[in-house]
Amino acid sequence: MLQLTEHRRSAPVALTVGQQQKLRAWFDAEFEPAPGGLVTVTPGARVGGAVVDGLAVSVRPKIPVERLLQLLSEIADPYGWLEHDDAVASAKTVEDAVAALFVRACQQTFRRGLLHSYRRTRQDLGFVRGKVLIPQTIRRFAPVPVAVEADVFDEDNLENRVLRAALQVVRLSPVVSHRTRSDAHRQWREVRDVARLRDPLEASRRIVWTRQNLWYERAIRLARIVLASGSISPDAGDTTIPGFVLNMPQVVEQWVRTRLRRAWSLDARVMPDAWKKQLWLDAGRRVELQPDLGVRVGGDWRFVGDVKYKVLQPSGARRDDVYQLNAYLTATRILDGVLVYAGDAGRDETLVVGDRRIHVVSVDLSREDAGLELARKLAQFAP
Repeated sequence: MLQLTEHRRSAPVALTVGQQQKLRAWFDAEFEPAPGGLVTVTPGARVGGAVVDGLAVSVRPKIPVERLLQLLSEIADPYGWLEHDDAVASAKTVEDAVAALFVRACQQTFRRGLLHSYRRTRQDLGFVRGKVLIPQTIRRFAPVPVAVEADVFDEDNLENRVLRAALQVVRLSPVVSHRTRSDAHRQWREVRDVARLRDPLEASRRIVWTRQNLWYERAIRLARIVLASGSISPDAGDTTIPGFVLNMPQVVEQWVRTRLRRAWSLDARVMPDAWKKQLWLDAGRRVELQPDLGVRVGGDWRFVGDVKYKVLQPSGARRDDVYQLNAYLTATRILDGVLVYAGDAGRDETLVVGDRRIHVVSVDLSREDAGLELARKLAQFAP
């Protein structure tokens, strides 16, 4: 197995050209030549595991795996009800730990029973139930079966279909432990009879949370992480690489957003995950802007910010990051915006640009109280 660490150069290793191409697409890896035909590998901001042309590769995050699991737990369950068992605690790799955390969430969810809901179906029956479909029925010579349309109350709903797809990823993954795969298979059997989804990740975003399905929210949030990290088709070829990879900038961005929602008592309606087709820099709506953080109430922007999974350098915020946030302030007509550098501790500062103020704050993700530190530093900007 090739053991790597996020953003850290490895010792010289032997890799084929094909393996290098796929690692570049999979982990944003960079390579430098070394003596003897070897290369050094520096992964980007993606962590997890994959099997690349027969080579098992595991990339650890810069922060401890336990802290990454804590971030993911807070994303899935901001109020801390998600329990960790020994399978999660004993996981040796990040991919196995994340998979075990998701399986544990499914166990807790299914313990309350499977979610049932109504869905409309069309069936050919030997008896009449529901609405008879006259055009389909009269075209048949035999009196039965009868084409009918009826409402069915069962477990074949969008929530269970999404969990089935994510559990399928885990139970077939070659980079997680046998124990985690076995646990995932047991949970998969609970929902194996529901219909399959063509794009379960996209379908998961259509779920609307109500009092009837709210106990599924933790498992669905982790399912989205699993589905997004399952596999991709690299530019190097048409073969999909089996793997389990997390995009760390996306994880950290979602964590910051989740912590602020909790601290400011907001929901996803006023502070959504994305602002697609909602904000433009120009009047002609040609230059679209998508801030990582935004709060809008009744059509009025109350807060805007951006998250950077970077170390805040002693020289301060990067110039392009400042330009980006200044564009957000211009478009939203807000005077104060925040740049959150999530990585290591740095020097906070405020930049004055005309009548606007750009507040640069840093958060040390390795600290257990990072969430509290984030809420404290941004408390003055609560809408």
